[in-house]
Amino acid sequence: MLTIRRQLQLGLLAATLLCVLGAGISLFRSLLEETNELADLQLRQLAVALPDEFEPQTGLPAAQDPEEAFVLQAWDEDGQPLPVLPDQPQLPRYALAGFADVLVQGEDWRLYGVTRRGRYVQVAQAQAVRDQLAWQMTVRAGAPLLAFALLLGLLIVVVVGRALAPLQRLAASVAGRSPDALTPLAADDMPPELRPVALALNSLMGQFEAALTAQRTFVADAAHELRSPLTALKLQLQVAERAASEEERRVALARLHERLDRSTHLVRQLLSLARHETALAASQLHTVDLGQLLEAAVADHSALADSRAIDLGVVETLPATVLVQADPDGLQVLLNNLIDNALRYTQQGGRVDLQAALEEGRPLLRVSDNGPGVPRQHHARLFDRFFRPDGNDAWGCGLGLSIVRHIAEHHQADIALADGEAGRGLQVTVRFPQAA
Repeated sequence: MLTIRRQLQLGLLAATLLCVLGAGISLFRSLLEETNELADLQLRQLAVALPDEFEPQTGLPAAQDPEEAFVLQAWDEDGQPLPVLPDQPQLPRYALAGFADVLVQGEDWRLYGVTRRGRYVQVAQAQAVRDQLAWQMTVRAGAPLLAFALLLGLLIVVVVGRALAPLQRLAASVAGRSPDALTPLAADDMPPELRPVALALNSLMGQFEAALTAQRTFVADAAHELRSPLTALKLQLQVAERAASEEERRVALARLHERLDRSTHLVRQLLSLARHETALAASQLHTVDLGQLLEAAVADHSALADSRAIDLGVVETLPATVLVQADPDGLQVLLNNLIDNALRYTQQGGRVDLQAALEEGRPLLRVSDNGPGVPRQHHARLFDRFFRPDGNDAWGCGLGLSIVRHIAEHHQADIALADGEAGRGLQVTVRFPQAA
């Protein structure tokens, strides 16, 4: 594929060549028309002047062949040819009274005939002579035009090269960067046509930098958080190996299973966090019925709720059907994390309520519990990775609400934390954008 520079140069040079050819053709036609008019005038003048040369004692010289190669012929009253110019082509007598175009032996001729003082005079000129004269005049007149065209072609090459130099500098500045060098390009010094490209590249590099930063943070956090569980697993395995009795071994293996469950939960949450840190594509959005989503979530968590004697249910609201445009898998992960947190931190015999409703035209999901709740001063930090308020007996990894925050942000949804009913527990509300 041709480069932009080559396309511009070839296109402009071709346009210049076509313009020069068009101007040359127009100039040739104009000069040919002028030549024909001038030659016709000369034909008439020669025909009118020739009879005077035959008058006795006029003192006029015999007719001479002019520079433009005319053929002069004359006939007397009896139709006998008169000697005019020797050694010239002899054309038939056409008995004209004006101009005519004739074809003689395959050659075009322009004739003018007139009868004066009893003599018929016929003057002719080959059309090829006129064409050659017009061509010579075109070459002489078009030589400066051709010189200017060559100069214009050279200027086109130079100007296109200079105009595309900023584009080459932009390409060189981007190509010469390492993957870690994501500093913005200096868009202010670029031409207005390249400034949007530079700004778009800056925006893209900003997104890359944010993604790399998030990746580095995730890897660092994951490495830090996995180090302790893996160390604890190894220590617990050593305790089981050194157990002196079957009872000690049974207790050590039970604790090992518990730590394995915690490690599995941590890895699962880390993978979920990594998966939902990326933005949603338009193809992932579908119409989701929040009521049906809540009913499916209750069915999935009913066994865990029953094992802790927790009343898990859906609060009936109007309208009965609440629809949102969202990623079904993402919303399921969001709701599962909210319910899992509520069940994990609610005491035995507690209550967890799920609700889907419309408030001020905005769909929402709400999960409420009557557990110990979270002090207000910790609400802002609950969405940070691996943050867990002090005094919690339930085990966890502190990633659930961070995952919820990422999924909500990708859906342009807001999250609000509040105390539960009667000031007990925690209420988490996810408000989605108003439907179009």
